[in-house]
Amino acid sequence: MGTSITPLSDTTTMTTNEISRYPDFYISTVTFLVEDSLFRVPREPFQQESEVFSDMFSLPQGDNLAVEGLSDENPIRIDGTSRDDFVQLLKALLHRKYGFQPASPHSIEQWTSVLKLSTKWGFAKLRQASIEALAESGMGALDRVVLSQKYHIKNWLLPALNELAKRPEPITLEEAKRMGIDIALKLASVRERVTVPPRTFTNYTSPIAFGAPYQANVNSSSSSSSNDVVVGNCRDPRMQNCDFTDQIHSTFFAFDL
Repeated sequence: MGTSITPLSDTTTMTTNEISRYPDFYISTVTFLVEDSLFRVPREPFQQESEVFSDMFSLPQGDNLAVEGLSDENPIRIDGTSRDDFVQLLKALLHRKYGFQPASPHSIEQWTSVLKLSTKWGFAKLRQASIEALAESGMGALDRVVLSQKYHIKNWLLPALNELAKRPEPITLEEAKRMGIDIALKLASVRERVTVPPRTFTNYTSPIAFGAPYQANVNSSSSSSSNDVVVGNCRDPRMQNCDFTDQIHSTFFAFDL
């Protein structure tokens, strides 16, 4: 048996007032122009989850022909945003909302794009999802320092600085540029604020002492002395087992750790 479909114009017993839009399966769309690409996507997640777009869509609308976002000819232009970043935001947003394919972002770079735009446009839930995804991604300490400051992520800065303070390698010039000269100099101060007791003392509780310089006796005439001071190309490896938390707190007191 075939299905009969009657045009609405042919109905005589149903008025427009009696017709309602089914909430779960009546989707309003919006068209965006990002760089040279048009995107027509469901409007609901933008309106419900973003502070910026919620405010935009709540503004009084004029004639439909003049309203931006209703057609390819008159899209909402999004300037200052890359198409690739916007694609990753859509993947994460629509995958969470509808389970759409392609799947949600998976790489550090892709989730960083989501973090960038979700922060910019006030997608609170999506921002938190991106932070959690990046936290589980194995991102390096330097990147966590940079992102924590750029996107105001709490609880990332302290452990990342502690990790950088422990490592044997010094902070490079390129790393200092990325994290900012202020943070780099303070971190260098933390790394240098340590002293290594002479190795003949093996019963101390902590292998590293913090604070005032330790005054060790130097015997320049005996190269085998345990108190000799030796210039080398790396830090004492015991520093990797130290906790610099207190020193970081005192040095970075003006930061939200």
